[in-house]
Amino acid sequence: MLSDEVTQLLSDFGRSLSAVSASVVASLSDPDEQAFYLACDVLFMLEELHGSSEKESHSNGTAIELMAKVVNGEYLLYKLYEQYGLIELNPFLAHFVDVYNQRKRRESQSEVSSHLHNIQASIVSLFLSGETATISDLSAAQFAEQAGRLAKEVDMNRFVDALVNQGVLDPPDGRANATETGKVKPQGDSENVQRLLVSSLTEEISEKEVESLINVLKSDLTLLMSSVDLSINAISSMLHVNPALGRSLITLLLSTILRADVLQLLQYLPPTLPVLEALNHLLVPFPLPSGQQTITTSLLRDEEKSALLHPFLSNATRTIESGAVAAGGENVLDDTSGQTRQVQLLCLFIQSLLRTGAIMFEEYIYEIQTLTISFVYVPEARELFQIVQRVMKQQTADGRTPHSATQYTSVQVL
Repeated sequence: MLSDEVTQLLSDFGRSLSAVSASVVASLSDPDEQAFYLACDVLFMLEELHGSSEKESHSNGTAIELMAKVVNGEYLLYKLYEQYGLIELNPFLAHFVDVYNQRKRRESQSEVSSHLHNIQASIVSLFLSGETATISDLSAAQFAEQAGRLAKEVDMNRFVDALVNQGVLDPPDGRANATETGKVKPQGDSENVQRLLVSSLTEEISEKEVESLINVLKSDLTLLMSSVDLSINAISSMLHVNPALGRSLITLLLSTILRADVLQLLQYLPPTLPVLEALNHLLVPFPLPSGQQTITTSLLRDEEKSALLHPFLSNATRTIESGAVAAGGENVLDDTSGQTRQVQLLCLFIQSLLRTGAIMFEEYIYEIQTLTISFVYVPEARELFQIVQRVMKQQTADGRTPHSATQYTSVQVL
């Protein structure tokens, strides 16, 4: 059941849809854990609102408040899963499709309910057609006034496969699939994808095969999620043998509902050159086209960077140390060329992130300090160690400790 706070926020017909949804999410103590339960409660609220409007009962508020709840509620269901990129991956796709399909079946409905359904079907048509950018700055009241003009016609056949994958529809036979979805996948697509992915773990595949494979998986994220082996050994092997393919697959997977699983997996990859290059690709900001408000962006949000990098750096240091123990047979560091090379790569990786502004030094000072103390004999580690000492002395002089500062220190890395 929705809290009074969320109910009041959804009743706001004056603020923009994006502002209302942001306020609702901000009201959650743990958005990642609570988002789905919130969405289910919103769906239940929408069903109740139509029940009350059928009886011309305004016990849930005035007509404009009912409208605000419908518009803000639908927008929230969409916005909570917008990060996955495709509407087909939204767990409430079946609800959107049902609302749209019901738009012409209102003969026995009351005037209030019919009006609400018109508005509701209009906003859902924008979700299904991928044209939500035009409404994010509109308020619920403004959208209701323009709903008829903004509504889009949607070919519902394109969602059959997604609804089958979600278990909402039964799988059609080959002929039904051809008529209902407008396309039939080549019979061997799945087999070819599996074959190439398995081959990519042990042998280099051609650029043409990589391009073909990525194009197929881009067009069918369900096939992507069911085909890629999300294990440490498999991803590590692919990044070593076919680095471009590995990086592309990781980027694609981050646009699916497996995003959290992928980010967790990346924490435990070994600190080899192909792995560090893949992480650098995800973390380092890249330029946006001119005219954008934000000049640069990266593939991960700030909180995702922190959740990934803290454990990765700690695990990487332990991995290198354990290699030294295995090589030397004792609990001492064995200055082998292989271990030195790994330390150099990890230090250069950290320096790259610092230099490009992907991370701030103070946030990772503990992990960097642990690495540099353990391998201070390596020149690159010694250079970072000196920076650690300098920053800590400055903090002591300022009466601060790491993580207590309100602003992170910008460190010049050559």
